[in-house]
Amino acid sequence: MLFSAFRLSAYLFSTCALLTKTTFAAHHTYEVPLYNDLAYQRYNITIALGTPPQPFSLLFDTGSTDIWVPQPNSSGCAPTCPPSFSFDVTASSTLTRTHVPFDARYGLTPDLAVIGEYYNDSLSIAGLPPIANMQFAVGNLPRLLWVQGNRGIFGLGTRFSESVYASPTSPYRGDLSKTYTPLWERIAFASRKGERQFSVWLNAQGKGKGSVQFGGEDRGKYQGELAGVPINLAIEGAVRGWNVNLTGVVRVGGGEYGKEMRKRLTEESHSVGFTLDTGSPNMYVPTSLYEGIVEGLNATEIINGAPYVPCSLRSSATGSLDFEFATRMRGQEARVRVLYSEIIYPPGFPVTVPPVKDWNGEKMCYFGVVPNDGPVRLLGATFLRSAYVVFDADEKELRIAQAKWSDLGEGSEL
Repeated sequence: MLFSAFRLSAYLFSTCALLTKTTFAAHHTYEVPLYNDLAYQRYNITIALGTPPQPFSLLFDTGSTDIWVPQPNSSGCAPTCPPSFSFDVTASSTLTRTHVPFDARYGLTPDLAVIGEYYNDSLSIAGLPPIANMQFAVGNLPRLLWVQGNRGIFGLGTRFSESVYASPTSPYRGDLSKTYTPLWERIAFASRKGERQFSVWLNAQGKGKGSVQFGGEDRGKYQGELAGVPINLAIEGAVRGWNVNLTGVVRVGGGEYGKEMRKRLTEESHSVGFTLDTGSPNMYVPTSLYEGIVEGLNATEIINGAPYVPCSLRSSATGSLDFEFATRMRGQEARVRVLYSEIIYPPGFPVTVPPVKDWNGEKMCYFGVVPNDGPVRLLGATFLRSAYVVFDADEKELRIAQAKWSDLGEGSEL
């Protein structure tokens, strides 16, 4: 069904501060590029495994911890798997077996599994010094991940999300002594500050590159001040994941009669946990919040995994959403403004799903907010492109600010 429409005004609200331009340059030793593959709704990071090194482009995922690459002749592409897409365990002179099984589950349901085995080997990222004896997995790539363009995952979570600890089939389930130090921690420890943190800057939807900085932050990639948002901890006070409380969502602009609209979509006492997940292309929010976000946008029902809206709404006149988070300082909040034009994908994107047209035959555009009333609530790439986030395990907080976007083009280099 279509939601009832209201007339969008031609009022162009001010976004000068939001769209402040900066030159994209890597000035920090431990800053490496992330590649925006918008067609497949993913951000990739380049790594090399083994001796001699075998290169891979992996999904950059703060929602999981393990690093894994495909095994030869995976069921998702066999018998026509490309020869260079998988890791050849027999070709590396520095590889050692752990004899520990790997069983990772992904998505909103537990039935999407990657089954394989853990190994130890040399691993390097985008020219950084190699790290010896890094634990990673080689697993069977299932068909669903293959058609979505996935060729492995680079996880940046905590030990609690490792398959060896969390998998229901792991012989060491729930045993922290059997876990390993995640790669991002090892790199951060080696950086100048030596602190367990990394900073993510995805850049705008239409830009080809963002970056991750291990062990530090880049003042030139955000505006205002970073606000510390406490992580929702486990009972024992441990950081289990990058989950924080969202305390408010306000719809701004796009009002009738040329007047700027401000409409609060959440209750004043709202405080709900959300995971900041670069591996998720969309935001997954409760239905009540979703309905406020899409009101008047002529959104379709869920098609191809998301609603669709008229492509004409990819305009600043459609307005924006302000996302609010409580901080440790009384009276202070973190706020990130997300333009609707950043949530709505370009016509024809993503390429993994069939096109959708309205009753006039006009193309509709994929909308990156999806209703979900289950226990999983995610702020994925359609939110994170507008935010600069420092993931800090030592301080047990996420430091959040409005991102500055690069003015460099799609093919620009770091």
